[in-house]
Amino acid sequence: MSVLRKLPFTALLLICSLSSTAPAALNEDSPQRDVLPQPSAELSPGDVVRIVIDALAQNDDPFPDAGIETTFGFASPANRANTGPLDRFIRMVKAVPYGVMVDHVASDISEVVMVGEDAFVLVILTTRDGNDAAFAFRLSRQTEGRYRSMWMTDAVWPVDKPSENLPGA
Repeated sequence: MSVLRKLPFTALLLICSLSSTAPAALNEDSPQRDVLPQPSAELSPGDVVRIVIDALAQNDDPFPDAGIETTFGFASPANRANTGPLDRFIRMVKAVPYGVMVDHVASDISEVVMVGEDAFVLVILTTRDGNDAAFAFRLSRQTEGRYRSMWMTDAVWPVDKPSENLPGA
């Protein structure tokens, strides 16, 4: 069983609260977008994170940067406003600190922690060079517009050594 599966919700919340936020998210005019996974009111916050993480693991399938475009597609409108358009978002995701997410070789995703109307998920990735990298996701259910009732990513930020931030670690 992974370490994340053993973490209590309060520990995950502590990890998220000790980190500074940095946004993540996309451009709706992409002609290839219709072949990629799309936001849906039927997806849970955990489903959204799993879709994004799996897409980033195979970034160039079915076309170059499809994983990053999928990630942008699940970014909330507010997130997109801060990180888009898509070409800018692609450059951001390929740069430090997010670049290790692209083509990672393994992932471990925590359970979802709800804090008010926000959902938090911790992800630990094994990078191409065999190192671990941790990222926290903050998602919210959209309340209006075309994404009403859909969970979307508001922010993603790196978490340094999450196990050292846990009480009793």
